[in-house]
Amino acid sequence: MRTLLAAAASFALLATPAFADEVHEALEAHALYQSDVSALLDSEIGSAQAVDAALARLQRHNPRNVARGWIAYGALTAAQSLDFASGIARVANESGRAPFLSQLRGDLSFARRTPRGSGDAIQLILNAASADGARVAMAGARYERFARSPAAAQRASASENAIADAGIRLSAAMQGRLRVTAVSSRPMSEISDFGGRGFWDAMAGRNANAPRARRRRENASYAAVTDNMLTLGALVVTESTGRERRRVSALLNEPLTQHCLAMERQQLRQCVGVSVDANERAYCLARHGLSGPGACFSAIAR
Repeated sequence: MRTLLAAAASFALLATPAFADEVHEALEAHALYQSDVSALLDSEIGSAQAVDAALARLQRHNPRNVARGWIAYGALTAAQSLDFASGIARVANESGRAPFLSQLRGDLSFARRTPRGSGDAIQLILNAASADGARVAMAGARYERFARSPAAAQRASASENAIADAGIRLSAAMQGRLRVTAVSSRPMSEISDFGGRGFWDAMAGRNANAPRARRRRENASYAAVTDNMLTLGALVVTESTGRERRRVSALLNEPLTQHCLAMERQQLRQCVGVSVDANERAYCLARHGLSGPGACFSAIAR
């Protein structure tokens, strides 16, 4: 076991200097989205202008890029499992790098079936999916309460509570927290670490109670999403993302999540297009701008 742990650690050390890879670049889109969700969780909703500002904040995110970032987040979260990383390292060392990468290319379920630690990595992914879905749904619930408030439309002239637009970029401190490598954080024991259920709140500096952890079961209908994350996580562990750029790009472009988020965006636009007041726009935002996309993330867990 010590040999396997050392192998996993060596892969993590090899990966340390290289952050300008497609996985980390994709991750930023999901981090930007979650940063805006954090802002919506804390903002006051006191006017039609505030609702419109929240809509504008969410509509600036490209669903395809957010989906790619979500797959990258799941993959890097899986790579934080020491058992998974050790198992991947063992298989890669025993079979050789070239045959190992060939197996990953030819069989999407290879990373799931091969190392004994894949179950631990899957649980980390499911925990992250549930936490992400829950916090986005929580933001949606806030706007739905406003939508159902009979006084909401009467406050249409107020503007003091509109959300300030801080620009679509991450601070240097936020970017630093995204620069993880294999087994460089402990999401299972430290909820504010990368992949932990309180990570996005901690990154935004929010003092929030993370949802309680409980063992999740995988939704078999979305197993392919998990397999994309596990396969990409295996490439991260073995420091192979650079030489497997075509494979990395294909894994990031996972169709189920992209379709789900694209449909929610389309429904959001249609809903807003026929809305007549702040109440209805807030309802559109709650259902198709927040709760719907949250369900896209959490669909892999039940």
